Amino acid sequence: MYTVGRLAKKFGLSRSTLLYYDSIGLLSPIHHTKGAYRQYSEDDAERLRRICMYRETGVSLKNITQILASETTSETAAVLEERLQALSKEMAMLQNQQRIVADLLQKSALPAASINTDTWTTMFKDAGLSTEDMRRWHADFERMSPDEHVQFLKGLHMPEKEISMIRSWAGAPQSILKLQQESEEFMTTFFRFYEGLDRKGPGNYAETYRALQLCTDSPKEPNILDIGCGSGNNAVDLAKMSAGTITAIDIYEPFLKEARDNARAAGVGDRIVTQKEDMAKLPFKAGEFDIIWSEGASYIMGFDAALAYWKQFINPQGYLVISEAVWLRDDNPEELQSFWKEAYPAMRNSEKNINAIKEEGYTVVGNFVIPESDWDIFYDALELHIQNLPLALSNEPYAEDILALINREIRLYRRFRGHYGYEFYVIQTT
Repeated sequence: MYTVGRLAKKFGLSRSTLLYYDSIGLLSPIHHTKGAYRQYSEDDAERLRRICMYRETGVSLKNITQILASETTSETAAVLEERLQALSKEMAMLQNQQRIVADLLQKSALPAASINTDTWTTMFKDAGLSTEDMRRWHADFERMSPDEHVQFLKGLHMPEKEISMIRSWAGAPQSILKLQQESEEFMTTFFRFYEGLDRKGPGNYAETYRALQLCTDSPKEPNILDIGCGSGNNAVDLAKMSAGTITAIDIYEPFLKEARDNARAAGVGDRIVTQKEDMAKLPFKAGEFDIIWSEGASYIMGFDAALAYWKQFINPQGYLVISEAVWLRDDNPEELQSFWKEAYPAMRNSEKNINAIKEEGYTVVGNFVIPESDWDIFYDALELHIQNLPLALSNEPYAEDILALINREIRLYRRFRGHYGYEFYVIQTT
């Protein structure tokens, strides 16, 4: 018998992949207990071997399901023949794309300085590739050969900030965002684990106040955007600390309801507006905000990408206040590194973050690491919160894996405290 983790490891897959296969009926465990634990048999393992074999040919999951459900070889032959024809068309298209790219790169009429992100995007579109194809191409290049990827981008005479931007969104989204693309059910269950939790991450009033005090050039009644507001603690604190108005955004409506309730209870509901928005697709005007605030949320789209994209919404001499997970030491245990390579592979130390900030054209006003006590308070509250969650939640899709992820993160932090933390960066546009 195999657990979901053992079976995933045997075939070099992620646990979330097997859970997704279960959700679409492609590979279901032989046992599925009330506690959401899954057990797979040798027959299940053999079925997964066949799934992996067909996936290597590029056959869709829908067609693989048809093949495995068929009792004859005719269905298999038909699907593979269709795939072979598709590959022939793709090869012809790729050869044409190769010709177009080679032609563009060799054109003397195309000045070197004119090749930038827009030009490269146009080249991809002219070659019949979508924006998602371009993102996937850069992501694969960055993952397999990061140094060569940088040299390639420099060879196109792109400015450093454009190179940084492309590398950032090639590395993002992180594992949770990938899971979101695979299954909206995962994200719904993940968010439900945090519903009703006072703070969705480590932090407190004192650190927020300390960061706000560094925004010395902001007006007396600043217009503030709080990105990834969660239950609204930071928005409420900012409203109490200033006479400003706060627009608090999040992607999950129940969190926004918590934020509205907390704002009303604190007596600042008239100065806090909540909106359901995607942090990577903001609807606001250029230069609309005096301060953009985001505690522990920028990792969703990538720190560098957030620096570049959010900047347009800050007015001249305005501020971006952002907290980011950072390595605090160089001698990090392999077990800890392995966890964060999966959870947040772009995490780095403070020096590299500050270099990225400066390369994006910001001035660093101040930076500081939040105290370990903030993590202790948060994890203690999270553990207690989980213990009191409705039993029915344990039967929701992916609940077992989400719970394991949370418990592992807590356990690793307590074992290796001081190796990583959150650092505030108060930076100003120039």
